Amino acid sequence: MTPARTEMEPVRRWYAVYCKHRHERAAAERLASRGFPIYLPEYHTRVKWGARQREVKKNLMPGYLFVQAKMDVGNYVRVLQTPSVVKLVGNAWPRLSWIPEEQMESMRLVLESREKFEEVAYWRVGDQIEVVAGPLAGLRGLYAGEGNHKGSVIVSIDLLQRSVSVAVNAADLRLVSALRAAS
Repeated sequence: MTPARTEMEPVRRWYAVYCKHRHERAAAERLASRGFPIYLPEYHTRVKWGARQREVKKNLMPGYLFVQAKMDVGNYVRVLQTPSVVKLVGNAWPRLSWIPEEQMESMRLVLESREKFEEVAYWRVGDQIEVVAGPLAGLRGLYAGEGNHKGSVIVSIDLLQRSVSVAVNAADLRLVSALRAAS
């Protein structure tokens, strides 16, 4: 008969690490030298300096890198004591926030494919947004999703329980407030 364990063994997961300004590569090297698998989401792009164009490596998420670990107290302290690391993103110990493997793999696939991509704003359905440009500038409503670089904005008259939805260029939207249900 095996003895009952009071604590569950930690599972290997991905965690977001916030780094000192422009220290992502240094932090990645230091964490890797401590035995942690890391992922720095870099991609190649062309930038124009005066009349010249040059290919450079850029971090898709400036200030952040990702570390994979079985996050027990020892590993938690080792990560935080790494020079250039500021903190782990999200909840504090012992309820650390982690990133699902599928999201990490999807990000890796996008960057390694070398397909053209663009960064877009992150909204969830139900966030209150405002149109900041175009013929609907000033319109406020709830974000209802997107498709083909368009965002749907729902405008409602609560008293009458009536709503209309209008498609707006997603680049013309800004977040007013997040209306997220507590999990």
